[in-house]
Amino acid sequence: MSLAAKLPPLRSLVAFEASARQLSLTLAARELQISREAVSRHIRALEEHLGVKLFYRIHRAVALTPAGKKFQLIVQQHLEGIAAGSASIRSRRRPTGITVSTTIALASFWLTPRLASFREKHPNVEIHVKISDAPMDMIADGVDIALRYGDGKWKGLRAIRLFGVNSFPVCSPEYLKAAGPINKPADLLKHNLVNLDGAAHVAEDWRWWLEGSGVHAPKSLRTLGFDSYANVIQAALDGQGIALGFSGLASDLIASSRLVRPINSELTRGLAVYLVTPRGTKPAPAARSFIKWTVAEAARSNRAIATL
Repeated sequence: MSLAAKLPPLRSLVAFEASARQLSLTLAARELQISREAVSRHIRALEEHLGVKLFYRIHRAVALTPAGKKFQLIVQQHLEGIAAGSASIRSRRRPTGITVSTTIALASFWLTPRLASFREKHPNVEIHVKISDAPMDMIADGVDIALRYGDGKWKGLRAIRLFGVNSFPVCSPEYLKAAGPINKPADLLKHNLVNLDGAAHVAEDWRWWLEGSGVHAPKSLRTLGFDSYANVIQAALDGQGIALGFSGLASDLIASSRLVRPINSELTRGLAVYLVTPRGTKPAPAARSFIKWTVAEAARSNRAIATL
């Protein structure tokens, strides 16, 4: 019997690994960018192939059976080995190429404005930037380096802290001049607030900031919402209202006086921006150059933030 006939479908193994790790078919579907029903079909096909149940179905959640727990260890170990081996071969095949992933905000206001400096120092390095607010699977998506915002604790990744992040109101000088002085956080309720919408950002939106600053935010909070931070900042630059600025992202615009801070109040969740690389893989020379450059740029950015 051929190896292909012995193996279960690869898609079912990937669906099983995600479901077993997340213990949720819904979260696995979201991670794999397929429907929950498709994940369920893959799991059923795998169970039929093996002749055993891998999950207990518990209302809206799932739990691994003893056979499922045993199979999870086997699948995870071997899929991670294949992914790491593929990444190693790919990095040797493209020694001068770098793929970097980052969020919309970091790409727009931190990385892209600085890339010319790296390209000037390393003109032969080919750079590809993948932009998404949803964290990518670095191995599966062929990403060498990522810039991420969070607590620095991501499974299977090495993290280098670049800079901490505080949030504070920002607006254009023209808006502040027309709107009049703002003396305390409660005064912001009288203004147009430009908000970053979406479930991924609710922990750091205007309502969070106002409540954290001791201001009760009414249900009828007057906001102009966008699902992209680039649009939020553009609206603030255009004088359409007051946005939340984040240190490291809005700092260059403040230094150039395109944006101002109407009050000095600020808030933080204690999170930071990190450079991350996959554990178990050695960065290629071009990637190491990019890491060294990014760390130096972050240090320079931190010094500039301190002078604002």
